[in-house]
Amino acid sequence: MNSLAPDRVPTSPPDPLSDFLFSISIPWSQLLIPILILYIALCRALRFRREHALRKKMGYPDRASLARMTSVEAQSVIKFIATWEMPLSHFLALEFGLFKTYAVESIARLLLATRNLTDPERSPKRFEDTAALIGEFMLNPPNSERAVRGLARMNFLHSKYVKEGSISNADLLYTLSVFVTEPPRFARLYEWRPMNDMEYCAYGVFWKSVGDAMGIKYEGLLPRAETGWKDGIEFAEDITEWALSYEVQAMKPSTVCKRPADALIPMITYWAPGFAKAFAFDVVVSLLGGRAREAFLLEEPNIAAVATIYTLLATRRFVLRYLCLPRFFEFKRLRDPDPKTGRMTQHIPYGNYPFYIQPTLWNRWGPGAWLVWLCGGKVPGDNPEEYMPQGYLFPEIGPENRTGMGIEQMEMDVKKIKASRFTGCPF
Repeated sequence: MNSLAPDRVPTSPPDPLSDFLFSISIPWSQLLIPILILYIALCRALRFRREHALRKKMGYPDRASLARMTSVEAQSVIKFIATWEMPLSHFLALEFGLFKTYAVESIARLLLATRNLTDPERSPKRFEDTAALIGEFMLNPPNSERAVRGLARMNFLHSKYVKEGSISNADLLYTLSVFVTEPPRFARLYEWRPMNDMEYCAYGVFWKSVGDAMGIKYEGLLPRAETGWKDGIEFAEDITEWALSYEVQAMKPSTVCKRPADALIPMITYWAPGFAKAFAFDVVVSLLGGRAREAFLLEEPNIAAVATIYTLLATRRFVLRYLCLPRFFEFKRLRDPDPKTGRMTQHIPYGNYPFYIQPTLWNRWGPGAWLVWLCGGKVPGDNPEEYMPQGYLFPEIGPENRTGMGIEQMEMDVKKIKASRFTGCPF
């Protein structure tokens, strides 16, 4: 009788590839460090790519070439900073820069006289309208109708006070200076990279053009006003030097300055929960700087709050520079005008209320709207008579008692600006 081998379970033939992969398999824990190094290298490679590409596209390889920069080119650089590279710090720089101007007593006195900032009912719209006008001529090209009309509307709103002598040429120049000095300063101190010389030059070029369109005089104030500036960097250096000296002269402790500060700080800290209000207050005061703080009669911020905010800012700067990929989408504020009505709306408000925001399904019922609602805020579609979700026309921007006024003066100013060198090189 034949001996039978015990039953065996059939096996598949060996797979050389599977055996090889099994023999070289590495635990995931050992792959984390190489993956992290590769990710950091990718962030490093892409982080500066957009900046370098813009400089190559603009054609400004050295300092000498910056002398031919036009305001149209300068505006495109500023928009790049504000919507792609560092939108948060750019917004905060302008917000705190304007806040700092209220530490000049003559400017604060005008704000108190108009009551547009200190009146709780007027201040939200006043803040939004100011930001909307600045956004119109800062985020739209200088050769666009929106930019020119936004600037003309601002000139009209200022004209009454200029004629009365309520606001001086020096006060206008100082206000202009914060738009030149604060964004580069905030970038240098708090952002993932400082601005390069082309970007710094753009701020000098663009805001010099705006100052010219506003009729600001530089003679007798800026050091090189009589001889002229060769580029935006020289203008930015001059206005920075002058602004520092003007702050020494004009920023003094004052009960007049304290009142606008007391009105504006709650607007800035609006979204801080009750238990964090004191910390948010200290953060605002620490970012203002010592001289403005003294002019506003504000107490020194708590040292623990100062240490905390600067540690968070330093951590944010490190994370953005080394551990974050660049933005994938442009940060947009302005929408295209309605083709039928010409009214202009915004994607997001500058302040705490939904002025000029369309109550779309996403805007009114999206997760952001629910968060605002849970925090007790207003969402698009609430109080339409007040927040104007249909948008604005330029004659409607400004205090209620000047709504619809100045149309003829605006048209004359529009023609004047278009006939000037507003779109060219201002030097």
